[in-house]
Amino acid sequence: MTEGRAVRILLVRPSHWSPDGHANFDAVEAACAARPPRTGRDDVVLLPELVGGRLSRPDYLARLRALAAGTGSTVVGGSHYDETGAATVNRGAVVDPAGTLLAEYGKRHPYGVEHGAGVRPGSAGDGFELGGRRLHVLICADLWYSADLVRRRAAPIDVLLVPAFSVTQWPAPDPARLLWRHMSVARAYEFMMYVAVSDWHHEAAYDGQRCAGVTGVADPCPSVPGDYFTAGPQAPLWVRDLDFDRLDAFRADRTRRGFTHDRPP
Repeated sequence: MTEGRAVRILLVRPSHWSPDGHANFDAVEAACAARPPRTGRDDVVLLPELVGGRLSRPDYLARLRALAAGTGSTVVGGSHYDETGAATVNRGAVVDPAGTLLAEYGKRHPYGVEHGAGVRPGSAGDGFELGGRRLHVLICADLWYSADLVRRRAAPIDVLLVPAFSVTQWPAPDPARLLWRHMSVARAYEFMMYVAVSDWHHEAAYDGQRCAGVTGVADPCPSVPGDYFTAGPQAPLWVRDLDFDRLDAFRADRTRRGFTHDRPP
């Protein structure tokens, strides 16, 4: 990510989820084509959890590479149910426009019905770098267990990327949305990083449960005082600029005032 300019995160919010990952990727490609933004390799398209449904690993990676080439951006590919090995794992990958695999990651805490379906815990991975900035991916519920993982990183994370499918048992989405916003802001402020969440539209459903629709970005140093979380619009694609110069200045100020975390040697 180039120093000195705002970097774009493109958060995709499809309106309907299908176990057929091809159908989901078709919807993502249509959303990106309908509003072609200015993008480059160091900009990030963030897809929601399970956008790949039950695609095979080769088919999932092929769709990611096609999307990255088509948008000219690095794609954080949400996830899919990978059944390559002996157990099913909810996992995803990051690819750049040239098709290079930059990172892989898995869901450490399968949630709800995933337990009954035999989904096993995966590895969160090591994150990746773009233009000297450090990015890390945590799938959905893993955000709620992320403090120790983030604290153990030898270097601070600049952007925490969260592909989500925020199914909720509440009859309305508001309570879950509020919890997600509080958690995102807490992580962003404590660890001095951006937290970007890409979720499905609240009308989407998984196993009969509706999604809360929590797409948004937590900003630890907003230009508007108190505006720590910005919720994405109901549109299928939302573009958000991240200002790393302001983030660096915020970190320097907090360090001067003694708000720092011990890092592992």
